[in-house]
Amino acid sequence: MTVSSTEEPEFYPTPEFRNLLTTAKRLRREVARLGVGVADTISYNRLLKSLDALEESLRVHFKELYALERALMAAASMRLTRKQRLMLRWLVENYRGKEVYTSLIERISEGLGIPKSTVRWNLRGLREAGLIRAGDRENKGIPVRLTERGRMVAEYVSLSTAR
Repeated sequence: MTVSSTEEPEFYPTPEFRNLLTTAKRLRREVARLGVGVADTISYNRLLKSLDALEESLRVHFKELYALERALMAAASMRLTRKQRLMLRWLVENYRGKEVYTSLIERISEGLGIPKSTVRWNLRGLREAGLIRAGDRENKGIPVRLTERGRMVAEYVSLSTAR
């Protein structure tokens, strides 16, 4: 099941999945090193087949997660307002992660020509959706950051509007 005809080779749905792939690659290197001096070639070949099966299973899992992630991103981006999608794109293209919430409101307002109150309201929606992380009344001074989910939705929104 594939949503897109082109898959991004560096796309990992979760950090855990990236860790699984890294571990499988490390295991393959260790097994290859072990195979140099192994007299029991039957056990060695069995181990290699098991490793091949694990890697293939991870690839299939990756493709399914990728398709699911793309479908979720499409659904999530449909729930965002036009201004929220615009702000997400702006954040990806123009923001370097150094400003606090109130300063960022001003920058986005100037950059997009949108009133500050509208920017504030839409950023709050992005924060509540878990697409950005920022300080609040109890935790002031924390720079605004796109979450991993926010980055994926922003990327999807940018791709879908570019077509």
